Amino acid sequence: MNSKMIVLLERHLIWSSPDGTTHYYYYDEITWVVAIVAVVWLTWILVSRYRRAQALRRRPRRADYRQLKRVIKAKDELSARFLQPGVSRTIHAVGIGRLTASNDYCIQIFISDPNEELWVGAGAATLPNSYLGIPLTVYIMPVAGFMSDAGLPYPNGIREHQEVIVGGISGANSNLTGESGTIGYFCTRKSKLPRPNQLYLLSNTHVLADVGKPGIDDSDLIMQPSPGERTGNRPIGALVNFSPIVFDGNLETPNRIDAAIAKLWGTQQHKLVIPLIGTVDGFVEKKDIQLGEAVCKFGRTTGYTEGCIFSIYLDIWIRYDRTGQSAFFKDQLLIEPSQPAFPKFVRPGDSGSLVSDQHQHAIGLIFGGTSEVPAGTAANSPGHNLQTIQGCGVANPISEVLEKLKIELARE
Repeated sequence: MNSKMIVLLERHLIWSSPDGTTHYYYYDEITWVVAIVAVVWLTWILVSRYRRAQALRRRPRRADYRQLKRVIKAKDELSARFLQPGVSRTIHAVGIGRLTASNDYCIQIFISDPNEELWVGAGAATLPNSYLGIPLTVYIMPVAGFMSDAGLPYPNGIREHQEVIVGGISGANSNLTGESGTIGYFCTRKSKLPRPNQLYLLSNTHVLADVGKPGIDDSDLIMQPSPGERTGNRPIGALVNFSPIVFDGNLETPNRIDAAIAKLWGTQQHKLVIPLIGTVDGFVEKKDIQLGEAVCKFGRTTGYTEGCIFSIYLDIWIRYDRTGQSAFFKDQLLIEPSQPAFPKFVRPGDSGSLVSDQHQHAIGLIFGGTSEVPAGTAANSPGHNLQTIQGCGVANPISEVLEKLKIELARE
């Protein structure tokens, strides 16, 4: 036998008795077998996780990542200039869209009142038509607000008691008296070690948690339907984790997600489905969300609605009427309703709805929306032909939610 092989397969003394009658050895053959088995097992685990992760993601469609990164950098510079508190009374969001005529990227500036000066002390000054060679477009859009509310009766939503819990129905934290939100879908928590297959409810922080409290306690039960509904409320689970929301902060401490999960009690019947949408089959990475692509959602108030992605990497201030405060969110999605069939994509109470593409891939989690532009608002301003946009939904990219909460969307 080769001398090198002999060295690798030797017998080694571990212990011997004082009288020399008993000896214990370990053998290199066993060490190598155990090591090979461990390497094979670890490789199988890593490959399985990689294949599972790839299977859950929608296949990328974008081929212009480098160009998009340049536009994002320019957008970030304009956000830093105009969205700082006290700089402008009318500019409240900056995003990335596409020009209708050429389909090129543009930077979108959203203003609430075209009769206000664009920034304090600007007077009659207007925005340029481009920034760093990238076209600028200006839109009139009402200031967005969180979409958790009791709201008015709406014929298409599901506000009543449900024996079988599904996505898209009414549900919220027991402490939110008079408020309503939407249970978006189901998820599981990621773990490096095997754990029981516990199911969790996914929605917004301002739906499943009480943002006025710093932590979680025994009172944080999840009611279905929401406390804001008239009858049938009963607890179906308990809050376990949420993303804190920073209110009245600055651009250096942006919010990225408004999301929370709650443990669904094992005695509660459920079905992994969203009405009129079906079972969720994976998700879309934030960088692969396409401008103009068709999306849909089912929410507690408006039920099923359709729209399209109007803005990506949207930086926006969101108002929360319950506290009178505002929160700054970075790199969000703006969804325009598909009119005339769907005049509004969301209404109050739709917070927490899961946004899907046409093939049941999750794209975002609704947490805010805009109302209508007041009648008589001017549509033109010197230097820009202003367009109006209204009835929109604002959503966290779902990949950000999954990453930051360390969860996966549930699958059958």
